[in-house]
Amino acid sequence: MRIILVIILMVLGSVFADVAKVIDQHNLSAIEKFLSSMTTLEAEMTMKICHGDSPSDDYKGKIWLDRKNQLLRINYGRSVMVARDGVLRVLQENERLQEFFTEDTPAGLLLKPSIDFKSSGMKVEDLKQVDGLWVLSITYDSPAGVIPITMYFQPKPVMLLLGWTIQNPNGSITDVHLNPDKTHMAVVIPSSVFQIDSP
Repeated sequence: MRIILVIILMVLGSVFADVAKVIDQHNLSAIEKFLSSMTTLEAEMTMKICHGDSPSDDYKGKIWLDRKNQLLRINYGRSVMVARDGVLRVLQENERLQEFFTEDTPAGLLLKPSIDFKSSGMKVEDLKQVDGLWVLSITYDSPAGVIPITMYFQPKPVMLLLGWTIQNPNGSITDVHLNPDKTHMAVVIPSSVFQIDSP
């Protein structure tokens, strides 16, 4: 009798695990559909860059995203990064302009025409609900190595991207939080926003 009970519990455990996977897959599909259908986004944000035990660098800034035209701009403090024509340009205060292929950076994830987290170069590590939010953990392959990324979503009353955390190859951690009260989607963004002037 005890053996039969153990077998029943094992079967039920397997069934409940499969149900949990179905729920996670449903939420993952909802996130993919949301990001893929996003046209433009404009939001006020805060950014924190942590360097191990050193004090973090804290910034206020703004983000503009135009997925159709594969354009991205992030202003943080007196620094700026702009993705345009497949190139991500980063101009930090008192430093020279740096350029990277957008596809080689996490910025390329947001600019993909269609977002599929099971596509080549990406792997879903976890998707869970925390205090009513969806927390998605993925890894993103880049020339510098595998980059862990955590993305945060508000599923209700309307889905919003709330931010992300990136573990950079140099060991630092970049944490970005979008202000949900100052986040606007499907807005008109002038193309001039995505210009960057090198020093």
